[in-house]
Amino acid sequence: MNLPLSPELQQFTEQQISSGKYSSMDDILVAGLQALFEREQIYQGRFDELHREILLAAQEAEQGQLLDASTEITAIRQRLRERYTES
Repeated sequence: MNLPLSPELQQFTEQQISSGKYSSMDDILVAGLQALFEREQIYQGRFDELHREILLAAQEAEQGQLLDASTEITAIRQRLRERYTES
């Protein structure tokens, strides 16, 4: 496979192979794709969680359970930070 890489990426891949961390460019590409896949799954999970929070807030608003938006946003952010710093 012939990939056009910037000089920095070319040097990085050569260092990874010469250090023994990876045995070939294919191994580096597989590791990179795996990391990208995992990152996308984390982002999707965070998006889904935020979506659930929004739906819950909308439902509460429809029921007249309105709260101060600034306070609630701060509380949501704090809960999310706590969840992801524990992981």
